[in-house]
Amino acid sequence: MAHCIETYLSKAVNPPADAIAFDGLRRARAFIERAVRDGTDREARWQMMSASMQGAMAFQKGLGAVHSLSHALGGLPVRPHHGTLNALLLPEVVKFNETAVPDKVQHIADVFGTSGGGGLADVLRDLNRRIGLPSGLGAMGIAADAFTGVIANALKDHCHATNPRPASAEDYRRMLEASF
Repeated sequence: MAHCIETYLSKAVNPPADAIAFDGLRRARAFIERAVRDGTDREARWQMMSASMQGAMAFQKGLGAVHSLSHALGGLPVRPHHGTLNALLLPEVVKFNETAVPDKVQHIADVFGTSGGGGLADVLRDLNRRIGLPSGLGAMGIAADAFTGVIANALKDHCHATNPRPASAEDYRRMLEASF
């Protein structure tokens, strides 16, 4: 889901990748809770496999701040899970990017039955809670004193260049603190 959303919002231009990412997002939205609730639900698992593959196919277009931060956090000694990091960072990054790509953020919000980046962030946080993800970065064992190094690495990450809105070190710090 994060790969699909972030690809769709990327500032790079690739309409076929956008279409693949958006279809993957709709699949993930429709089936993630079923797949988590019942791992033997073959239809839900197949749909999530397809959504995952679509996200991977589409992200050749480029990703953004979620992955810049996730890649940097993934190098910490606690070795946090990449997908969980993406899910926890996504709400704040979506809100941050809304001013650069408001129509695209609203297209995604429509999939979730809400409005705007703030509404979408709330829905994504609630989804994370419902599927049993940690409440924040701190709950994953990440210490706030690691943020300075994480930010320095995020600014150098290749995904930083394709975020739809330029992010500064202070922007990254705000996203990390809000995701803590």
